[in-house]
Amino acid sequence: MIEVRGVTIGWGGVPLLVDLDFTVADGERFAILGGSGCGKSTLLRHLIGLEQPMAGTITIDGAPIVMGDDQPPRAGVLFQSAALFGSLTLIENVALPLRRWSELSREAIEATALGRLRLVGLGGYENFLPSEVSGGMRKRAGIARALALEPKLLFLDEPSAGLDPITASGLDELLLTLNTDLGVTIVFVTHELQSIFDVAQRCIVLDRDARGIVGEGDPNVLRETATHPIVRAFFHRVSKPL
Repeated sequence: MIEVRGVTIGWGGVPLLVDLDFTVADGERFAILGGSGCGKSTLLRHLIGLEQPMAGTITIDGAPIVMGDDQPPRAGVLFQSAALFGSLTLIENVALPLRRWSELSREAIEATALGRLRLVGLGGYENFLPSEVSGGMRKRAGIARALALEPKLLFLDEPSAGLDPITASGLDELLLTLNTDLGVTIVFVTHELQSIFDVAQRCIVLDRDARGIVGEGDPNVLRETATHPIVRAFFHRVSKPL
């Protein structure tokens, strides 16, 4: 599904991560991990196509990422804040991609958007504004919008950030359901260890000092077998020496 080869990313000509090589398989649940400031969200922006790498190639289904107003998105995206339009109801938010990229009638768009909200457990809340629902419900509405065009690939940036453990667990279960029932490939950035162990089948661990990947594999296996000190510290919640 995704192939990253020899990719270097950074800001202002200064490399942040260098010579990245990894793949994400079709239908896989893949996590991007690492400490704060290591470049996780920056890498995600490059995978989405919002930024271009300084070197190397990123392809989805064998084709380079192309972003532009004349190109429909090839993936759904949930940003950390959910990024819903506050003046629009939940169903209006979910309908936006359909209105922009589909040729469905107004009635069909509304029915499809309602179906996506029901898929994420928000049936009955379609006419609520984002300010009228909880943070977890806003995240679910953001996922519904990301799924509006039935993408094969879903990117999520810190989906559980700011949520209580029960709500976060429910969101993890939703991601598992979407992956199992719809076959959606899921790539997500997170710090939440429980979400990592419950959801991710495979992961990469980034490190700012190494400027690259210091661990890769099944997170449950890495927790027990990793020898790299950064990887072990991450999975066992061990702080770095001051």
